[in-house]
Amino acid sequence: MKRRSLVGGMLGGLAAAALGGQARARVLIVGGGWGGLAAAHALGRDGAGRLDITLIDRSPQWRSLPLSSAWLVDRAPERLPRLDLAELGRRQGWRFVAADVQAIDRPGRRLDTSAGAFAYDWLILATGATYDDAAWYGGDARAQAEARSRFPAGFQASELDGLQRALQGFQGGDLLLTVPPPPYRCPPAPYERAVLLAGWIRARGLRAKVTLLDAGGGMPRYSRLFNERWRGLIEHRPYSEVRRVDPWARTVRTDDGELPFDHALLLPPMGAGALLTQAGLLGRGPQGQPSRWAAVEPLSLRAPGDERVLIVGDALDSVSILFGAYPKTAQIAADLGAAAARQVLAASLGQALPPAAELLPASQCHVWLDADPAEQLRIDTSYRLRGDGVIVQTVRQVDNPQPRDEDLQWARSLMAARLGVG
Repeated sequence: MKRRSLVGGMLGGLAAAALGGQARARVLIVGGGWGGLAAAHALGRDGAGRLDITLIDRSPQWRSLPLSSAWLVDRAPERLPRLDLAELGRRQGWRFVAADVQAIDRPGRRLDTSAGAFAYDWLILATGATYDDAAWYGGDARAQAEARSRFPAGFQASELDGLQRALQGFQGGDLLLTVPPPPYRCPPAPYERAVLLAGWIRARGLRAKVTLLDAGGGMPRYSRLFNERWRGLIEHRPYSEVRRVDPWARTVRTDDGELPFDHALLLPPMGAGALLTQAGLLGRGPQGQPSRWAAVEPLSLRAPGDERVLIVGDALDSVSILFGAYPKTAQIAADLGAAAARQVLAASLGQALPPAAELLPASQCHVWLDADPAEQLRIDTSYRLRGDGVIVQTVRQVDNPQPRDEDLQWARSLMAARLGVG
């Protein structure tokens, strides 16, 4: 109850000041992914005409990463629609601006963007997880750009088409996948992709194998599968962190030496990115060292020391002493985006704040264990508040040996509920 009172007092005390004499409070949302669109939908649905809502993203189109792995290997068509953000905003009561956000002036409550400056009363940052791969190239910007162009990881929607074209041109040899140190976007995804790529190699009759360079220890379920079902097709190397990449020689270096490859999905370490770094929003580790992720008050989602900035989705640092950060998944991002919107609405419009327990997210992931015959695993993650206000996480895994588009049903239901897209 102590944490709930803190959230209610912080936002409730600002309700009268939010409008500042203006007809409508200005809400800016940065990021047009699951978290940003969920916030925009909730604000437009419940605050249209009373709030001035603007969403800013460099891409004019939304495209989903969930369900993309099967599409990459030609197992399924692209099953979720691409969304025109300007048109979606017109339907839902918010405005879309295609621009790069260059800086956040928090004292002045202003964003500097490639489309000009924007003032705000409330700022929701849903910028996601970005690649932090500079160390791989020793400061060589040409090598960094070359690797991102030729060997995309496919963990950003803008990379999917290029990755699929590159895979279609792969004729055999060593196909390398890298798994960064956690946390990173969608923890089971690299392992799922390794399985689907191995099945794709086998179906095409290629003389090839998948090498999985894993900075961590792996996921037990997948580690067993690699040994039992995919021996000879998947070589899993746990605790092998990439230190350097040469995209022209097509080699990576780890602590165990240099490894050549014929093609690669180079997934680097991730972080909250340059914008949140510029704005001074990163957290601190136990010894005071800077974190790669954004600090946040776990229940209010506000930036510490700045009640007008809320952060949602993949960019978040630890939210609980028990498990650390939320998993960086689509549903977590969407639920947090909606939770941030509810709090901004309450503060701006003088409404009652919802109970803290209602602001907690949930997550469901459907991942492939095998392609032929098809087999999936569902991972359910739920959250509750302990008596002292600490967030508790519960994870449950459910086998699905005969999938019948449960993953598609989940994605469509999430789009309808959180994005307002049927």
